[in-house]
Amino acid sequence: MSFLIKKPSILIITLICLSFFSFNLKAVQDISFDKQLKNADRIRSSNPNKFNEIVTSLLQQKSSLTHDQILHLSYLNAYRLTYKGQFDDGILLFLKIADSDASSLLKIRANISLVNIYAISKKWTKGLSSLSKTIELIPSIESQEIRQLAIASAVLFYNQLGQYELGLSFANKLLHEPIEGRTLCVAHNLKLESQFELGLLKEGDPQILEGIEACQQSNEVVMESAIYSYLAELHLKNTNPQKAILALEENLQAIEQSRYAPIVALYYSLLAKSYFQIESDAIAEDYAQKTIQQTKNIANSKPEVSSYKVLYQIAESRGEHQQALEYHKKYAEADRAYLDDIKTKHLAFQLAEHQTTEQKSRIELLDKQNNLLTIEQKLSAIKAENNRLFIAMLIAIITLLVFWAYKSWMTQKRLKQLAEYDALTGILNRGHFTQVAQSALKYCANTDMYLSCILFDLDKFKNINDSYGHACGDWVLKKVAKVCQAQGRKNDIFARLGGEEFCIVLPSCDLVTATKLAEEYRKVIERIDSADSGFDFTVSASFGVTDTLRSGHALEKLIADADEAMYESKHNGRNRITVYSVPTEDADSDKNTAANSGGAQADQPLFTGS
Repeated sequence: MSFLIKKPSILIITLICLSFFSFNLKAVQDISFDKQLKNADRIRSSNPNKFNEIVTSLLQQKSSLTHDQILHLSYLNAYRLTYKGQFDDGILLFLKIADSDASSLLKIRANISLVNIYAISKKWTKGLSSLSKTIELIPSIESQEIRQLAIASAVLFYNQLGQYELGLSFANKLLHEPIEGRTLCVAHNLKLESQFELGLLKEGDPQILEGIEACQQSNEVVMESAIYSYLAELHLKNTNPQKAILALEENLQAIEQSRYAPIVALYYSLLAKSYFQIESDAIAEDYAQKTIQQTKNIANSKPEVSSYKVLYQIAESRGEHQQALEYHKKYAEADRAYLDDIKTKHLAFQLAEHQTTEQKSRIELLDKQNNLLTIEQKLSAIKAENNRLFIAMLIAIITLLVFWAYKSWMTQKRLKQLAEYDALTGILNRGHFTQVAQSALKYCANTDMYLSCILFDLDKFKNINDSYGHACGDWVLKKVAKVCQAQGRKNDIFARLGGEEFCIVLPSCDLVTATKLAEEYRKVIERIDSADSGFDFTVSASFGVTDTLRSGHALEKLIADADEAMYESKHNGRNRITVYSVPTEDADSDKNTAANSGGAQADQPLFTGS
C-alpha cells in the first residue's frame, strides 16, 4: 500500500481497471438478462414450465435489472399470472405498464394482452373498449409481429364474444399477413374455430391438417389440441364416436401435461360424449366427473353442461331415477347459466355498438359546431355591406333548426300514439307489434344481424273457455303472458296477435338460440299451476320457429312460415316445437316437410313435451 501511495499513477490506473472491470461485468449481466427475457418471451406458450422457471428466477434478481428490463419482466410476470388464472393481478400489472413510461411497443402488447384477458374472464364491456383502441392502432403499428398479434387478439375476442363472422373476417386478414411460427398456428386455430362455430367446417377440410402442421412445427400443444377438439366434434356430429375417441386420446396426455383447464375440460367432456355413444357408460361417467372437477373455476362452460347431461342420461339408463333427477337439475342450471352467458355477450356487443354510434354522432355534432364557429369568425371580418347575407344565412339556419325541432316533436307525438298495448295481457297489441317488428327487421337487414321469430298458440284453449268459462280463459291468457315476459330477453318484441295466439320477434338471435328459448317458453307454460283459477286443468302450447335466413325480412312471410311450423306442431300432437323448413323444389308448395318429423330440418333440433 505504501508503494501505491508513493506511486499515485499506479493507483489511478488500478482504480480505472477496477472500474472498467465492474462496468464490463454489469454490461455482461445486462446482456444475460436481456437474453433470458427474450427467451422467456419466445417460449411463453410453447413451454409454460420453462417460462415460469425463468420469470421466477428473474423476479428474485429484480434489483439487478435496468428500468426497461423491469418493465419487460413485469409484462412477462403479468402473462404468467393470467396463465395461472390470477386474472385480477395480471390485469393490474398490464394496466400499470400501459400507463408507464415503457416503450410504445410494450404498451401496445400490454393492451393486446388486456383484450385477451377480458375475453377469457368474460369482462366483455371492458374488452370491447380495449379492443376498439387496439383496432384503431393496427394501421399505425410498425412492428409486423405486434400488428399480427393485435389482429389475432381481435379474432380471439370476437370468437369468445360469439361474433364469429367478425372473428372470421379478422382471421382471414391475419392469414393474408406474411406470418410463420407461433403466429401462423394461432391464425389457423382461430380461423378454424370461427368456421366450426358458423357450421362452415367439414371433416375432410384440408385447412384442419394445415393448422395441425403449423402448430406442431411451433410446438404449440394447447392450440394443436384445440384443433383436434374441433375435429372430434365434427366426428361426433357425423355419428363417428370411434374416430372422435382416436383423435382425442392421441393428444390427451400432452394436453393434460399443459394443465390448461379450459382445453382439458373440453377434451374430457368430448370423451364422455363419445364413450356414451358407444355405450361404454363406466368410462363416459369417469370422464364426465373429471370434466366437472376441471370446470370448478370456469363459470358457465359448455363442457360442464355436456357432462351433466351425460351423467343424467347414464343414471336414467341404469334406472337410478333419484340420481338422474339430481343430475338433470344440475344440467338444467348449468344450461340456463350458459344461455344467460350467451345473452350477456349479445347485450354487451349491442351496448358497445350503441355507444360507438352515439360517440360518432357526438363527434359529427362537434364537427358541425366547429364548422359553424369557423363560418362565424369569417363572417365577422367581412365588410358591413355583407351583413345582410350573414343575417339571411342565420335566419336560414334558425329556420332549419326550428323545422328539425318541429319534426322531432311530431315524431315523438306519433311514437306515443303508437304505444298501444293489449288491454287484457298488458303486452303489445297486433298494431303496435307490426310497427316495432318491421323497424327491427329493417335494422337487422341493414346491419346483417340475425333475427328470429317464435309463434305459439295455446293448445285446446276453446275447451278451457267452454268448460270453465271465459273468465278462466282470460286468466290463462294473462298467466301465459306473465310467465313468458319473465322468461324473455329485454329487447325481445312480445305481442298477442289475437285470441290465444302469441308472437315473439328476437333481434340479434340466431335460429339455434331461438329454438332453445322457445323450449324454455314451452316449459314455463307447461308448468303453469291452474289452482289459482279455481279449476284443475293443464296448459300447453304449440310452437313454430323460423328466422330471416329461412324466411327473409318481410314480416308477413316471417309470421306465415312460423305459423306453418306451428300448425305442424299441432298436427304432430301439440305441446312441441317445430322449426320451419324451407320447401325443396320438388315438394308441394303448400307443405312444410321435414326430415324425421315436426317441420324441422335434419340439422335442426326438435323439442317435445314428452
